[in-house]
Amino acid sequence: MERQLCSLLMFKKGLVKEVKALLGKEVPSGGHSYDIGVCCNNVGTLAQLGKLLPQGEALVERVVTIDGPAVKHPGNYIIPLGTPVGFVLQQVGLTSETYEVIFGGPMMGNAIASMDTPITKGVSGILVFGSNAIAAESRQRFPCIKCGECLKACPMHLNPSYLGLLAAKREYAQMQDSYHLSDCFECGCCTYVCPSGIPLVQYFRIAKAVNREQRLQAA
Repeated sequence: MERQLCSLLMFKKGLVKEVKALLGKEVPSGGHSYDIGVCCNNVGTLAQLGKLLPQGEALVERVVTIDGPAVKHPGNYIIPLGTPVGFVLQQVGLTSETYEVIFGGPMMGNAIASMDTPITKGVSGILVFGSNAIAAESRQRFPCIKCGECLKACPMHLNPSYLGLLAAKREYAQMQDSYHLSDCFECGCCTYVCPSGIPLVQYFRIAKAVNREQRLQAA
């Protein structure tokens, strides 16, 4: 199989159009770039390979952006991998005793459940919100009004509205088999534009996790 190296400054799951434009190859629905012989890496990964491999060293630290209304000293910090996030936040200072911590950005990030969660090579940013910010951002959920805003916002041309209805009924297998759930790269646009406050992307993450677990059990 032909091997090509495609270095793109994009998140890993959103490379379908870029691979098609650069190489004339199309990533199959539900598949990965390596299924068509293409290896996709971001610029930071390639830079670290060039720096560490010749010296026989491994990645032991990374630059992490720490920001948010509850952080006293926001900025970019070099943090050893494996450091508990609670220790990191003690060093940068917090302005609130009650806060929510998110690994990643405001659209695609995931909230963590414990301050003992370690910094890994995939953590590029940490957002910290205080109690006031959390209360201001909380929205009441309403039934879907079929407005179609999520369809217009979806960069993968999926139907987040119907996927959300299936998720509410726990029809996770149908979401995957009939409505291309795996093509969703969890950008969060559907949740952001939804006037009913439905956490669509969170539903999709749960559905993917359940489907993965069932596949492992079946294997």
